[in-house]
Amino acid sequence: MSQQYGTQPGPPPAPATPGAWGPGPTRPNRPQKSNRTAWILMAGAIVAALLVATGVVLLVTGGGKDDKPASQQTPNPVGTLYTPSPTPTPNDSKGANDVGVEVGWGVWFTPAKGWLPDWDKSKAGKNYILQQFNARGLIDGYYWVRQTELYDAKGFAEHLVDVESNGMQGVRIGKGVVCKSPSKNIKACYALSYTGVWVAKNGRKIAMQGFVTAYQDQFDRVTATDAALETRVYKRRVNELIYMNNTLVKSF
Repeated sequence: MSQQYGTQPGPPPAPATPGAWGPGPTRPNRPQKSNRTAWILMAGAIVAALLVATGVVLLVTGGGKDDKPASQQTPNPVGTLYTPSPTPTPNDSKGANDVGVEVGWGVWFTPAKGWLPDWDKSKAGKNYILQQFNARGLIDGYYWVRQTELYDAKGFAEHLVDVESNGMQGVRIGKGVVCKSPSKNIKACYALSYTGVWVAKNGRKIAMQGFVTAYQDQFDRVTATDAALETRVYKRRVNELIYMNNTLVKSF
């Protein structure tokens, strides 16, 4: 006997009798999805789609609270984190220790008694000489101050010793010394000593002894003192060279 499924009404089922197994087998109904569950799933899918779309828009446009037209956005401050310190300016004005002869860059020195300006005005820097007593045109020594920005202290000291000893015979150059900085305004100091025999135009040979000391300031400007005396008077008058050197150092 076949069973029919549809919309047409059929005869009512026979009442169950005590002890009976119940009505004959019927085809089980398929479970139906709840309308509420369907709405939740649909709403979840819509929200997920909106989140994905919004995320893509934010990634592309850089959205968020700053998602405004470029004309309405406040630019980040420039130089806030990495603003360089202002470049210091050298103070080369005359100070209390600037006495005697001005060399340049705020550096001065005081000539020792008896030392006179070199008559040769073509020389760079400031050169003072110690003339021989009653000997016109002959000198016992010189104290010459020159400046440069082309060398550091060591390089300029070595350069000047090479220049001064180039016309000498039997030159011996001592080992260079890195001096202790004598002033807070002096960044580096380097000294060299040398000996040699200078040959005059008339063939006369004069033994000389000298030293070069170069001082490099905080702005990498180098002032060098080139001093020499005849060996015969060196011990007696070297203190005059030292005096002039000390006045120069004080002026930095």
